[in-house]
Amino acid sequence: MSEFFCDKRRITFEYWASRGLILVLLLITFLPFLLMLLMSVKESIIISTDLWSIPKRIVWENYTIAFFVLIRPICNSLFISAVSIIGILIFTALSGYAFGRFEFKGKEVLFLMFIGVMMVPNLLMMVPQFMVINKLHLMGSYFALILPYIAGLQLFGVLLARSFFSSLPEEMFEAARMEGAKELFIFLRIALPVSWPILITVAITSLIAIYNDYVWPMLTLSGETKKTFSQIVVSLTAYGGVDYGMMTAGYVIGSIPLILITRSCLKYYLGGLLEGAVKG
Repeated sequence: MSEFFCDKRRITFEYWASRGLILVLLLITFLPFLLMLLMSVKESIIISTDLWSIPKRIVWENYTIAFFVLIRPICNSLFISAVSIIGILIFTALSGYAFGRFEFKGKEVLFLMFIGVMMVPNLLMMVPQFMVINKLHLMGSYFALILPYIAGLQLFGVLLARSFFSSLPEEMFEAARMEGAKELFIFLRIALPVSWPILITVAITSLIAIYNDYVWPMLTLSGETKKTFSQIVVSLTAYGGVDYGMMTAGYVIGSIPLILITRSCLKYYLGGLLEGAVKG
């Protein structure tokens, strides 16, 4: 009887200890976001002198000014992201289907090359990538961003799509072939409709990477009207000095599109990650 109570106390302690640890981790995760919200409605001088204070006056002007400065760059970033993601999904679906369902000479070697490219850090690819874009005379245009994004970000998608398509039952495809269906019809009407969770996962992952990218747009994109959100939100610090209130308000405004898009697709995003991991 005493052993039972000892075990019960031990289990209870572990239960509360694990919940307490999770709570601490959640606080650490959300604390910077809450601090950003607090800073976005304060004057810059108050932020510098008393960071953690509750604002006595809500400075909505931070949001007003940041919105009119950032609305065009946000639209530019969303346009670049949308065009890039369309290309990424097309190549992801076609390449993943080919690697997952077809047998051809050099298949494994080619797929190992895909994985090998994923192992190379992006910073090491910037110089040769910059030279290629310059030779193609694309500097200063949206294609200087879109083409490298499509080429680089499809690799993760192909890895997930290959695992998913290879896990689909062969009987489903054989039945369609026996009915006289061509391979393109099988891909469009059978394989593609069931792969939307994977494709949405790739789309959201690519959107976050493209939308938040700062270094590559700074190297290749020029012209005030073409600049992206990441480029302009940093320049908000140049308006009369370092205005942390306006800058953090810009970050909040710029985060809204990502939050809305990710929230609307969260169920499919998590499902795609699980399917790509488990079935792979």
